[in-house]
Amino acid sequence: MHAEGPNPGTCCRCDLPVRHRALIAIIETGSGPGGSAYACLPCARDYAKTSLAPEWIGETIAHAESMRLAWDEERGDGSRRGGRPPV
Repeated sequence: MHAEGPNPGTCCRCDLPVRHRALIAIIETGSGPGGSAYACLPCARDYAKTSLAPEWIGETIAHAESMRLAWDEERGDGSRRGGRPPV
């Protein structure tokens, strides 16, 4: 099985650059293009506990976590670097 690649970018909640993110919100607008909000996995888990979280957030977090684990296993990146687990 080949894992999907990382979804690098900045977490919309903690503003830290991360390798793996999860979709936490779809932003709809009255006119013009909408958008989406991505958070690192720890922030996504925290957001999922709030009343603002969409009902599908658990699925997207689980998917992002499984892809992160598969990606790390394929590349042998399972070790922790710098004392912080990869997110």
